[in-house]
Formats: sequence, structure tokens, C-alpha cells
Amino acid sequence: MKNSQMSSNELKDNIVNFLKEHNQGALATCIGDDPRSSPVLYFLASNMNIYIPSAGGEKFNAIDSNPNVCLLVNTDYVDFRQIKGVQIFGKAITNLQKPSLVDEAKQQCMGIDVMKPNQGELMVIKVIPEEVVYLDSLGDGDRTKQILRLDRLMEENNEYR
Repeated sequence: MKNSQMSSNELKDNIVNFLKEHNQGALATCIGDDPRSSPVLYFLASNMNIYIPSAGGEKFNAIDSNPNVCLLVNTDYVDFRQIKGVQIFGKAITNLQKPSLVDEAKQQCMGIDVMKPNQGELMVIKVIPEEVVYLDSLGDGDRTKQILRLDRLMEENNEYR
């Protein structure tokens, strides 16, 4: 059964493969009591960090005041029983906080330099995942969620150090 309990490494492999099959998601941020969700294009780095090129916007102000974010990446919505996706919870930083982030993103992610907005300079958000919730209910509708805590995986596998 596809939703049987996976080891951390199996779960990580399923998450990475899913993220590689997609490149768009919704980034949730919060500034004060005002949550917002922004459609984004993302690039997955080899260490599971996520780089998001952007033209700017309120999400940068939100991340500056509250670095906690959630990136949702999912298949097309059929119904609440037929969906596959991940929710990536973590901390975000922007090139406004760390100017070298643009160069880091270009080194980590092939193709990110061609994603320059038509107007202005390329801006970048980096999401450092702490926890990833994986759901695959396609087919049988089984809504068993599995959680990958990256601090635990780091202890099990030095790949991320």
C-alpha cells in the first residue's frame, strides 16, 4: 500500500521526486494578523532548500517580520479525497536580508538567472525546510499524511550537513 509508513529516507525520496515533477506552489506568509498566500515558481536545491525568484511584493515584508512560512505544492485538485502534495514548513530569508542570496540561488539552481522579471532586479526567497507533510490520496483516497522532520533526517543521514 502506497501510504504504509515509510522510512525517513523513503519519505524524503518521495518528497524530492514529487517536488522535481512540479515547479509551482503557493507560499503562505503572515504579517501581524494578516495571512497571505502568493503563487510562486520555485527551484529545488540538492539539499532540499527551496529558492523562489520574485519581482518583490508584500511577502518580502512579511518574511522580514516573521520568517515562518509554508509552501504548498500539489497536483490539480480533483476533490478532497483525490490529491497529492506536500506542505513545507520552515524559515525563509530574502535577498533583502542577505544580499548574497541571489548569487547563491543562481549557483544552487540551474535556470534561475533566466527567471529575471521584466522590470527591476531579480529578488529571491530561500525557504529552509524544517518539516514536510506528504499526502498521496490519488487512487484509493487514503488520506494518511506522513511527516518528515528534517532535523531527525539530518541525524540519520549526513547528506544535509
